[in-house]
Formats: sequence, C-alpha cells, structure tokens
Amino acid sequence: MPRFGTDEWARAVHDAIDGSSEYRNAAAGWGKDGGGNILLAFEPDAALASGKYLLLRLRAGRSEGVEFVPGPSHPEASFALRGPFTLWRDVLERRTMAATAILTGRLRVEGDRMMLLKHTNAHRALVHVVSSVPTEF
Repeated sequence: MPRFGTDEWARAVHDAIDGSSEYRNAAAGWGKDGGGNILLAFEPDAALASGKYLLLRLRAGRSEGVEFVPGPSHPEASFALRGPFTLWRDVLERRTMAATAILTGRLRVEGDRMMLLKHTNAHRALVHVVSSVPTEF
C-alpha cells in the first residue's frame, strides 16, 4: 500500500485514473482542448507539517501524468482545489464528500467555476477514483 505524499502514491493515483472506465466516460469532454490540469493542494495543518501539492494532468478522460510539485501553485494547473490535509484525508477515506466540503467553503476552488460545474460528473468520478487508491497515512 503506497504512503500518501510519495512518488509511489502519485503513480498509483495516475494508474487508478487511467484505468477507470467510470472516469474515462464521465470526463471524455474534460480538457480536450487543453486546460484540464488540476492541482490538489493538501495544505499544512496539525497532521501535516508542510503542504503537499499534487498536479493531475488530465485530458479527455485520461491521465497524462500525476506528480507532486514543490509549491502551492503551478503554471500548468488551470484549476486548484485547496484545503487542510485533515479534511483531504477525510475525503480520501470517504468520511467527507468533496462536494459538501466545497459547498461549505472548507475546500476552496480556484479556476473557472462554470467550467467545473459543466463537468460535475467528471469531478465526482475523479474524487471517487483518487479515494479508491489504497493509502497509508
């Protein structure tokens, strides 16, 4: 089981996204013309001393690569989803729904919100796939 925050975990996330027919079907239109990359920002809190930032390169229902990047922003990211690590852990362990955390302002969205709303099913599938990766915390 890969440990959160490692390159092994990032590869497992990539493989899970790329192997998911659920995500592929839901996200067939996402990022087709570019601009589909998302940064997941696991911000520091009592459970994580320094932030971790996962860049998902996504296009038309496929992962073109997943990697941890050094800072809280990245020029390739068209969107960012930011929140404290403890909340992210609850999302990844399926104790909290990402959509609820976004609606209550606990997870913050950066980027074209209308574009995200247009592809709601794709993002639900993405969170489902990422949270299905067995993870050691």
